[in-house]
Amino acid sequence: MKKMSGVRLLTGLILSVAVLAAGISAMIYFSSMKKKPQRGKPREMVLRVTVKTAVPETVYTRLNGFGVAEPVTTVRIASEVGGRIIHTHPDLEKGRTIPKGDILFRIDPLDYRTAILDLEAGLAQRRAALTRTKKEFTADKKRLATIRRTMELARGEFNRVKRLLEENSIGNRSAVDQAEQAMNSAIDAHHQLERALSLYPSTIREAEAAVSSAMADLARAKTDLERCTVRAPFTGRVKALTLEQGEYASAGTEVVTLADDSRLEILVSLDAREVSSWLAFKTPANQNKIKDPSKSRDMPETQAVPGGFPVPEPVACEIRWIEARQHAWTGTLSRLVEFDQASRTMTLAVRFSPSANLCGDCPPLVEGMFCAVSIPGKPIKGLYRLPRWLVTTDNTIYVAENDRLATRRVERVYAEGDDVFLTGDIQPGDLLITTRLVEPMENASLKIVGELGNDTAGESKE
Repeated sequence: MKKMSGVRLLTGLILSVAVLAAGISAMIYFSSMKKKPQRGKPREMVLRVTVKTAVPETVYTRLNGFGVAEPVTTVRIASEVGGRIIHTHPDLEKGRTIPKGDILFRIDPLDYRTAILDLEAGLAQRRAALTRTKKEFTADKKRLATIRRTMELARGEFNRVKRLLEENSIGNRSAVDQAEQAMNSAIDAHHQLERALSLYPSTIREAEAAVSSAMADLARAKTDLERCTVRAPFTGRVKALTLEQGEYASAGTEVVTLADDSRLEILVSLDAREVSSWLAFKTPANQNKIKDPSKSRDMPETQAVPGGFPVPEPVACEIRWIEARQHAWTGTLSRLVEFDQASRTMTLAVRFSPSANLCGDCPPLVEGMFCAVSIPGKPIKGLYRLPRWLVTTDNTIYVAENDRLATRRVERVYAEGDDVFLTGDIQPGDLLITTRLVEPMENASLKIVGELGNDTAGESKE
């Protein structure tokens, strides 16, 4: 049994080897009969593109922004004196316009008139005291000569009586004492009058100062009386109102706010780089003169002060209300207001008159309207125009060089509508590809199928 099992194993192994050898032989035979394919030449993909010849242009820049119209002049009016309001203007209501010089409101003047009467009486008293002092001064100056003569006579009498008694034993001691007493009295009176005369100038100055003080008090009281009547400083619209007739108004409390709608202003925030690059500013040496039509002399324009804030050129600007863009107004660039370091923006002020519209049927432009403002800037030469979608996100464009694609790096300088103006690695005459390509290979083969004019944007896509 063991011998039969070994035979079967050997037989299976021989059959397996035979089958494997037959398979290998068949594979070699069929492989030898297969013909190798011929190697073909690779074909290069050709991109069909349209181009545009690079021609440098001079671009007249404009800075565009938005802002809210606000009055240039807004005045908060407060009562300068306190009292009960006894009269108000018939049109003193929010939104109404008050003509210049009209009485806005009047405060009860009775107390102020009484104060004036009292101060006038006090002033009269001080003036009378000053006049009396001056007259006394004049009279005492005249008395001085008489008293001086009296003093000299009393001294002479004393010397005479004393000499008679001592030399001739004529008279008595009592007469000498009386003469001496009279002499001393005359000398004392003379000294007192001289002292009084020396004090008169200061007394007169004090009286004059008292008169001046009373006059100042009276003038102040008259001014307070005039301040009881408050008038409109200009023709303005009532913007805010916090008073009613019969109420008590405290001094210094704001009660009326007037806005001058004849001159409005819009503050526009713009990119600081664009403002500094495109806007024209005055220099300290720019001593331009403007002619005043009402006078024969020249007046200097507002100009930059050395070390001061830069002053922009007063160029004409276009203003459009957002809700009605078909209507336009013209304004003037007034000043540079501020630089915001956080947002890197500059705020410019544009002033205009609502009557300075560029259409005959423009709606009224009033405070609070949100407007678009266009400010003309300096012209920039040597820029190249392309549709903005042909410039990649990493600021490159494609050009055709000897029917090959080349990538050029550029810099965006200015945008207008769907176009962008470029500078950088572009030369006049370069063929700028105007077909939109998606990540093309550098040096790819090109076939130019059309050339667009300088004012035509490419539309084809690859």
